Amino acid sequence: ASSPPQVLPGTASSPPQVLPGTASSPPQVLPGMANNRDTHSPTASAGAPVRPGVVMAAAVLGVILGALATAAAIFAFVGGSALVGQDDGGTGLAGALSGIFLVFALIALTVAVLLIWGSVLAITGRSRVLLIVGAALLAALGLISFFGSIGNDATDTGGIIGLLVGLAAALLILVFLSLAPAARYFAAHRDRRGR
Repeated sequence: ASSPPQVLPGTASSPPQVLPGTASSPPQVLPGMANNRDTHSPTASAGAPVRPGVVMAAAVLGVILGALATAAAIFAFVGGSALVGQDDGGTGLAGALSGIFLVFALIALTVAVLLIWGSVLAITGRSRVLLIVGAALLAALGLISFFGSIGNDATDTGGIIGLLVGLAAALLILVFLSLAPAARYFAAHRDRRGR
């Protein structure tokens, strides 16, 4: 009751091939097809596991947010340095503001390093921990800034929207790295390393 196998003619470089799904033989790779593997499986090839889109998206968001955090750190360092030595009439306000700017710059630089290095580790399959820590720290700072700016009359709409976009991106990183495809991807890499 099964149909006879259909065979494609061979060429000088390849023998005749049986069409997939025609007889009881397993599907074969046909000439011109790169492969017939399941690309959704984290171990689709004998080599490296296939990187899921959620890991790539989290890493790209991490690099973008890390670059923005680096820019914020540079501006804070420049602003804090500009206030050093300013004449404030003996109140000490310039020195205090300079210290606040420098502390903010160090925090922003720490977040930037965590996000960028965590993105590199996530893309290579080594670990997702640094990217999760960086995103969680950025989300916590975003929440603190958001709630701190609610009652402030000097806060503009653009600042609130920027905070919410950064907070949403940090939360997306956390969600993406918590999904099952990401967990399988990192587990497959751990298994390949023998841990």
